[in-house]
Amino acid sequence: MSHLYYTVEPGVISEALLHQCVQEQGPEGEAGRIARSEGIDFREVNTLRLDFKNILRIEHLWQFRNLRRLQLDNNIIECINGLDQLVNLEWLDLSFNNIEDISGLNALVNLRDLSLAHNRIAKIQNLEGLTKLQTLSIAGNVINELENISYLRQFTQLQCLVLRENPLAEDKRYPHYVIAYIPSLIYLDFRLVQEDSRQTALAMFQDMMEELALVEREQARKRLELTAAQQKEKTLKEAYVDGLAGMALFDAMFEEDKDAQCFRLMPEIPVLLDSYATKFEMVCEELKDIGLRDLQRRSEERVVLYASHEETCTANQKVSVRKVQEFEEMKQKLKGSESSTPSHEIIKQLKDAIDRLHHKLMQLEMLLVEQIEEVAKDFERNYSELVSTFLENVQAHMTRLRDLENAHHETVLEKAQMILEKFIKNQLDIELPDELRVLMVDKDTLVGALNAAHDCHLLAIDNKEDSIVSRAKKDRDSLIESIQNSELKRNRQKILEIEQYIEQQRGEEDEIDKQN
Repeated sequence: MSHLYYTVEPGVISEALLHQCVQEQGPEGEAGRIARSEGIDFREVNTLRLDFKNILRIEHLWQFRNLRRLQLDNNIIECINGLDQLVNLEWLDLSFNNIEDISGLNALVNLRDLSLAHNRIAKIQNLEGLTKLQTLSIAGNVINELENISYLRQFTQLQCLVLRENPLAEDKRYPHYVIAYIPSLIYLDFRLVQEDSRQTALAMFQDMMEELALVEREQARKRLELTAAQQKEKTLKEAYVDGLAGMALFDAMFEEDKDAQCFRLMPEIPVLLDSYATKFEMVCEELKDIGLRDLQRRSEERVVLYASHEETCTANQKVSVRKVQEFEEMKQKLKGSESSTPSHEIIKQLKDAIDRLHHKLMQLEMLLVEQIEEVAKDFERNYSELVSTFLENVQAHMTRLRDLENAHHETVLEKAQMILEKFIKNQLDIELPDELRVLMVDKDTLVGALNAAHDCHLLAIDNKEDSIVSRAKKDRDSLIESIQNSELKRNRQKILEIEQYIEQQRGEEDEIDKQN
């Protein structure tokens, strides 16, 4: 099944070995000679064979970023590692090694064909990232349990599976179990899965498949719910109103209040707290809705910007292309009149035409810069106004939250002091719990605890407001800066293209001049 350790000194994947293998496996004849003379760039290698090299460790392969096929069979590899950078790999052969655990493969997201045959693997695992897997050979290992097959059900593109020469293959249920569990399978152990075999398998494991289908539907439902929740949270964050839905901010505010639970035990306080919570939640929901509405408005403003930018650039480009085409047509006419027009006259006309074209193209680019600048200014003004309006709403709603907190605090403070007086005079009708009695020592202790809780609540509101304001302003400034940088880059690229084209035309002009 696997190689002996001490028959030969373990090989190392060195730079020298890699160069040797690439050269040996590269093109032959004249093409090979040219390739060797120009040097080897590992990034251009698509296929690499490292079989029968007595390799113990996989290393130094990170340079082969565009590798599609890798052959590492018939070595003494014990652990799969060093492959994370080979994200373009589609075919991998690790058969006939000493591998015991499947690992280090999840980064190979494009892998379609994997062979782990004839190793020491007991469990099929750690392949979740291989969503494109179509062929898996894991024959000749030590896989005992049929339950390993259920793990492979997640690979919906798996068509060819080789599991023979494993202990589980001796189970008489084996072929039907595999066929039932993996509906995408076309070939099992190099044999075509016939339709009657598939129907027989489904009938044999009908109860199990129905139960599994229910579990999978429930899992799918939970995944959808999770995805929807994540998308909702992402949208709220983009709108700067994350942490405001429902009771989120209210609950966060009281999480920081270590004495909150104690005050809830006071008579009449729970009723006040519930009323406060309802009003607080209503204000938060209003602000959340405003944030989502303004997010849509800002998105629409960006769409208008990009559409205007595209329209302006396209119109300008059409004029530029027409001017170049007119120049090319005139140049061909001049070249065609060489027999009837003196060469110095042709060169002069060509030079003048090149200068006019250069001037016109630069003029068009300057006009485009001005037009784009005007579009960008309109966007910046409109977008900044949208952000400012949103932040005014944020500040207004946060002020309402602080007013609610202040009013609640005053009411609770008044009620608590009345309860304290009755407690001191032994006039309370109920027995207070010990954790609340600690705060009822005297007025200063009680008022101090309530004021500390009040400060904690206000700080939570202030922090939320600061977070929203700072993020909104930062994103606005970053967006405007990125638009300016993008335009600067476009302008430089356009000017470079113009200069290169004009330089090429002047070079042709010089060649004509020399020939004459």
